[in-house]
Amino acid sequence: MKSWIIVSAVAVAVLAVAGCEAEGMAAGAKKSGQGSAPETVQGSGTEGGTAAWDRALHRYGARGGVDYGGLREDRDDLEEFLLYVARTSPGSLADDDRLAFLVNAYNANVVKAVLDRYPGIRSVKDVGGFFDKQTFRVGGEAMTLDEIEAAARKMDVRVHFAVVCASTSCPDLRGEAYVGARVDEQLRDQTHRFLADPSKGLRYDAAANDLWLSSIFKWYAGDFTGGSTIVAFFSRGGIQDWVIEHVGDETLAATLKQRDPSIKYMDYDWSLNDR
Repeated sequence: MKSWIIVSAVAVAVLAVAGCEAEGMAAGAKKSGQGSAPETVQGSGTEGGTAAWDRALHRYGARGGVDYGGLREDRDDLEEFLLYVARTSPGSLADDDRLAFLVNAYNANVVKAVLDRYPGIRSVKDVGGFFDKQTFRVGGEAMTLDEIEAAARKMDVRVHFAVVCASTSCPDLRGEAYVGARVDEQLRDQTHRFLADPSKGLRYDAAANDLWLSSIFKWYAGDFTGGSTIVAFFSRGGIQDWVIEHVGDETLAATLKQRDPSIKYMDYDWSLNDR
């Protein structure tokens, strides 16, 4: 009987030590981010998650540019939204919600990348790897800005006029967050606004019959024609057809269709869109 008691006591002690070790290992894994808990969350929509980004845009993103100085001192809403972006899997969202999520994720991470260097930054072009090397957490994965944009552009070419690369010639930053329920309407409005801006989107010289377009149409010609960028670059007709369909000005559209102008591209101003 005495030997049985001794054996039992030893067994209990061994189990207790093993339990403590397992508990310690779990705590260590959790601290280092290696635990079994999922990094991402599944979402059925984006409206709730984008509320913080919407607040930040209303305060610091109106009138096209960004009040980086003000946002630098009041970035809680931006950080809250970026945490949501980091934890939310785009694949778990319905198509419209995913499109809105990706556009918001791109714009918010661009703003963060600028703020991390502000006020010393004058242009994102001065930062090596700004678009294709630096990574950001999106749905538990590390993605570059180019990768986030590409994922969104595959869904809708009008994303070109919604994502904002923190530069003067970029489309204006919309003063509200994109939401799945209205993303089509928002993208249509953004496209119309951009093409109505003669300083950055579209300018028609009737006397010379020249149609001046943003260099976006040159760099991503394939997106607007359905062909490769190299082939589309020489296919001005396809780009003009796209512009006529989306310009939002029926009179101008009719004129362009009738007169078939030459297409030229505006110089791109990469200076910071600091308001």
